[in-house]
Amino acid sequence: MSEKDEIKLFDDIREGIMEAQREMLMRKAKLGELVVVADDSGMPHTISADEALRMLDKRS
Repeated sequence: MSEKDEIKLFDDIREGIMEAQREMLMRKAKLGELVVVADDSGMPHTISADEALRMLDKRS
């Protein structure tokens, strides 16, 4: 596999993971569920799925 093919493969995987995360957060937001996220120091915090979806949108 060439380096170019490898880069494309990893880009496709990254995009798939982002899409799956978004779909999961959208489902959880519709159900009013919470999700666990880590802060900058790695400590876990529970937030609403709506807030996590907004954070994901900011990153994208």
